[in-house]
Parts: sequence; C-alpha cells; structure tokens
Amino acid sequence: AAASAAPPPPQDTTTYSHPMTGNMHQMNAQMNNISMGGAAKTGASAAAGGSYGVMRVHIPNGMHTGQKIKVRSPDGKEVVKTIPPQSEWQYDGTRPFFRMQFGSSPAAPATYANASYETRTPTTEVPPLHTTSWREFHPYAPSRYTPPPLAVRSVPHSPRGGAGLPPNGRHKSLIIGINYTGSRAALRGCINDAKNMQVLLQRNGFPNDGSHMLLLTDERNRGNEYQPTVQMITKAFAWFMKDVRRGDVLFFHFSGHGGQQPDKTGMEVDGYNETIIPVDYERKGQITDDILWGSLVYNLPEGARITALMDMCHSGTGLDLPYDYNVNTRRWTEDVNPAHSAGDVVLFSGCEDSQTSADVGGGKMAGGAMTQAFMGAYETTGMATYHEFLTAVKKQLRKKRFSQRPQLTSSQQFDANSRIFSLGYQSSLGGVPSVIEPNHNPKVGRQKRRHVRAARQGFGGGGGNNLFGMLGAAVGAALVADALF
Repeated sequence: AAASAAPPPPQDTTTYSHPMTGNMHQMNAQMNNISMGGAAKTGASAAAGGSYGVMRVHIPNGMHTGQKIKVRSPDGKEVVKTIPPQSEWQYDGTRPFFRMQFGSSPAAPATYANASYETRTPTTEVPPLHTTSWREFHPYAPSRYTPPPLAVRSVPHSPRGGAGLPPNGRHKSLIIGINYTGSRAALRGCINDAKNMQVLLQRNGFPNDGSHMLLLTDERNRGNEYQPTVQMITKAFAWFMKDVRRGDVLFFHFSGHGGQQPDKTGMEVDGYNETIIPVDYERKGQITDDILWGSLVYNLPEGARITALMDMCHSGTGLDLPYDYNVNTRRWTEDVNPAHSAGDVVLFSGCEDSQTSADVGGGKMAGGAMTQAFMGAYETTGMATYHEFLTAVKKQLRKKRFSQRPQLTSSQQFDANSRIFSLGYQSSLGGVPSVIEPNHNPKVGRQKRRHVRAARQGFGGGGGNNLFGMLGAAVGAALVADALF
C-alpha cells in the first residue's frame, strides 16, 4: 500500500516578557499551525489576507495563570496574551503550553495551485436551517439502497497543505444505539451511548429537533419510525444527507453489534465486508460498509464534513474510507483498493477490523468502551489535534485495560499533527473555529488495483461475525445473507 508522510510542523519564534522584570526574552518554539487545513496560505490568498490558524505557545518556567506574555505569531504580529487557567494547559512532555488563534478569519478568496480547481471564496454566510423533519420525511423516503455509479471520474481538487474551508454554522446528526433487547445477543449500554452522545452534541452546537438531530434506538416505548431496523436506518441515511451543502458539519454515531461478511467483489484487502447489525438482522440481514460508503461518504459534497464514531466489533474500516492513520509513524496509508470521494469524512472506530469491542458496566453506567473513551477524551483534552485526540482515546482505553485498538480513517489526507479536532463549528473550548478539509482526491469512485479472494465466513473466534458463537447456526445462516433491500 502506498504511504504519504504528514508534513512536519513549521518552525517559528515566540517572544515573551516576564511581568516582574520586563526583560525581553526570545526562544524558538515549535508552532502547530492549523491555518484552516495546513501551513500558511499561498499565492493571492496569502498576499491578500496572510496566514490564519492556531499556534502553540509554551509557558516559561516561573510564570503562572493571569500573567502576560508577548507573543509573535507566524504572520509577524506581536500580541499580548494572558496565560489561561491551568485547566486549559496542555503538555509537551513536561513543558506546559496553551494554544492561541492568530490572523483573521479566511474570508478572502483561496487560490489553489491545481489548474482544474477554480479560485473561489469559502462560504461564510449561514444558509437557512434544515426544515425537513424526520416525521415528515420517513413516510415517503426510499427504503431501498441505490448504489452509486461504478465508474471512477475526475473531479476538481486542491493540493494538500492549502487553506481549509470554514463551516457555515449548520449542524446535523444521526445517532443509532441498539441493545437487541430480548435476544440472545443482547447488549447493555448501546442506548446509553446514544443518549450520552446526544447530550454531548447538544453542548457542541447540534440542535436537538426533528430537522437537525435523529435518534434511533430499540426502546419498546418508541414508535416504529424510531426503531433501528434495516428499513428505518436506510431512510435515516437519506434524511441525514438531504439538503447537505458546502460548509455543513455532520456527526454520525453507531453503537451496537458489528460483523463481517465475505466480500465477493474482490475489493476488501482482508476478504471481508465489515457490517453494522440492525435490530431486525435475523429477517433482513446486515448493512455492509459498501452500503454505508455509498449512502453517506460518496454522497457528501465537497466542502462538507462528517465526523463518525462507530463503537462495534470489526469497525476499523467501517465506512470504507481510503486512508488509515498510524499514530506511531504519524503517516496515512492508502487502501489497496481505495474508495475515494470529495467530501471530508473522518471515522473514529472502536477497534481494528479483526478485533471485538467491549460493552462494559451495568445499569445506568453501562456503555461501549469506545464511546466512553471518546467522550472522556473530548471532555479532558481541550483544543487537541487529531493526533493528540486519538492518543488520548487510546490512553483512556488502556487505563481501563481494554485491548481493543481504536482506529482513525479518513476520506482525505491531512496533517493530523496540526489540525484541531472538534465535533461542531467551534472547538471544545470555544473561540477557535474548526475547519473542513477540501477535496485532495483527483478522482472519486472505487478503484480496483488488485483482486482479493473472498474470506470464508467465520463462526466465532478470529475472523467473521462474533455473533455466530452466541446465536448458533440457525441464526448464523440468516446473518450470512446479504442485506435485503
């Protein structure tokens, strides 16, 4: 598989003065510029508006909360910053630092080097709110999946490291939690996961109404239109993507059982399609990653963003995204047979494709290990980069002695060491806008570079669907069948 290294963080100089002596000191500090997707803007955009982003400011020894630091930002300006409370400090080894925003909002036109990509102004106006409610939509929504065209096509694209795109302020979310109540495959904490995620999203700018947030759970006191069946999940995907436009920020969360099916197309490097398992899996089968990619990823327009969290077994490549991030090497690896798209989709998955994910605790404390680790990391890391956030999630799982290894996959390659992670329009601490990665893929669609023989269906243990061991051969036979639409 081809690999691409993330660009090294740029070097710059930070100047500060100690408030007691007034003496000026100067030190070299490593700056982490997110500059809306990478380093400073180039070409006409740089000349017009300069650089924009977030930089890391180390706190000198002996200085404390409330004292002043004079800082020189990469755009050449000197500003005086107040050292924030220690709750907002982060650490580079033992050295404390905080992050500050520099430059002005990127309202100037961004110039892209690729001749096929037109110079254009990022969207800054907020479009009208979504008005199509789930109650209005689901009775008339299609219940059959329509796959995207098979052909690979060329699309406009920008070079990596250029200016990112600002969100327009609109949010939309789809949250699914399935406990499989009453079955031999029952779980305890997936509905808790979904409701906890609902609260976290509300605190980060996602409206909780029928036009912007949809929660599907298998609680018996909810109507049929809120049950996570194959039909309702398929309709929910269509609702989720309806009227999505450039600048929108979306979030998708699934907590439940995951499985694997032999891939007969020869595309999957491990010979399996990863799947999510709806509540009516015994009658309707599973929903494969091919369907998830075709329903969500492929249909996302360039300049819009989906962040996804999938807390289930075999979830590593659950959305069939082409780039896999290695937290140790800090590099992206491209899939052997990649499925490229134009939108900005990032998936945090609970484990590798070959692993299982834990369902922990009991009662109101029950939940998926990955969802709990994800939420714990988000509440404690502040303005973390994607690399720092993934590292924090791993630490949360290790602290509780879980062996599952969370994964980060993406539709676009970006600098995970500088781009700030955020659920919504603002960072978790507020004040620093999150960004949307523009399209860097010259072609979109599924590319088949090597044929891979389909794997054999497993029965518990290593590969295959771990549900077989719990449900027996009769139910297993139902799970082998492809999803029925």
